[in-house]
Amino acid sequence: MLTALMILLIAGLAGINLWFLVKQYAHSSRSAATLSALQYGTLLTKHLARQPFLQTVQPAPGDAEQFNRAVDLLQHIEPELEYVTITERDVVLYHKETTPPSSSVPQPAPAQPVASERTHISPKKLYLGSNIVPVITFTRQLNMADGRQRSLQIALKKDIVEREQAGASTAITTMFNLSLITIGVSFGICLLAIIGLVRRELSGERRRRQDEHLAFAGAVASSIIHDFRNPMSAMRLDAQLLQQESNRGADSRPMRMNELATRINTTIDRLDILLLEFLLIAKPEAVEREHFDINASLHDGMDLLKLRFEKAGIRTDTSLAEQPLSIQGYPIQFKRALLNIIHNAEHYAPPGSAVTIRTRAEGSDAIVEILDEGPGIPARDRERIFDLFYSNRPGGTGIGLALTKTAVENCGGTVAVRPGPQGKGSCFVIRVPLATA
Repeated sequence: MLTALMILLIAGLAGINLWFLVKQYAHSSRSAATLSALQYGTLLTKHLARQPFLQTVQPAPGDAEQFNRAVDLLQHIEPELEYVTITERDVVLYHKETTPPSSSVPQPAPAQPVASERTHISPKKLYLGSNIVPVITFTRQLNMADGRQRSLQIALKKDIVEREQAGASTAITTMFNLSLITIGVSFGICLLAIIGLVRRELSGERRRRQDEHLAFAGAVASSIIHDFRNPMSAMRLDAQLLQQESNRGADSRPMRMNELATRINTTIDRLDILLLEFLLIAKPEAVEREHFDINASLHDGMDLLKLRFEKAGIRTDTSLAEQPLSIQGYPIQFKRALLNIIHNAEHYAPPGSAVTIRTRAEGSDAIVEILDEGPGIPARDRERIFDLFYSNRPGGTGIGLALTKTAVENCGGTVAVRPGPQGKGSCFVIRVPLATA
């Protein structure tokens, strides 16, 4: 949507810029048309001023007729000609106009021309009945041989400026329309292409999310099976021993049977806790934040992993803070986060090595450090290992550490990884604010 709006904004700016350029060009073309019309009127005035009727002191009988034919011809070829007037000492020697004279409002007096051979140009309004006709007058003062002065004035309608500009206006209007069509089509195609790409991306995103959900469900199911396998194996062994003990009949040992039954019940309780943990992973909003002790969470987690560490031949070294490290958050999620890191350390630690777990208070924060003696994590992967579905371990799902990061952040903390002592192994560091009383 934002991309589409940006395209529309760019198209609008392009249209406004084009409109501004057209206005500028129209203003420029009108100035050029006005200059052309003035030059044209000046040339007409010069042409009529060369007629013998205006050049001689005593015109011949045919000179006036020749001048009148010239004016008639000029009226035929120039429809904007309004009138032609020749005056001498305020006496009108000749006057011819293309429209009937006004009988209502007198015309304003024309500007007095200077005594020179130049053409004086001035605007003027003719009142023809109820109509007002704006004209441009061209006045040329002629000096006769006997010292007298004659004045030639022709008037052209101001429509001549629009006529001169019409060609340029038509061209620029056509160019403007074609440009607008081109811009509209181009940006329309871009907009359609963006919409198509967005629709395809959204469809791909839905497919990716569906695939991620399926992968997540499969990974969670695999994790459930993995976490249930060891307790189930222990419970099966205890059940077999209990059955063997009960088959001894009168020789059975009640204390031994009670011990085995207690162990089975304890295993069932642990399995129930595991189920609750996975339920809270799926629906974390089902519980409220509460105060709990980090050391107690570590004790419970290590009890669940004890058999696995013994089978792998890995020892655990714990150094927990003497005072309780109480934090506020979701205890089951946080314990699962600790188990994910410890399980990850157990996977990479070689047989005979140790996994070290330390806790301490540092200012207003509780610190948990989990160290292993494995191959370590390359620097380029230390940030990415907490991304969902990222794993460089064969058979890894890339979910455990992502859930760990989420669980720690839900308690207001952070989790990071750095090289172990002397660059050997890895050290996961969890920092969580201590709960206030």
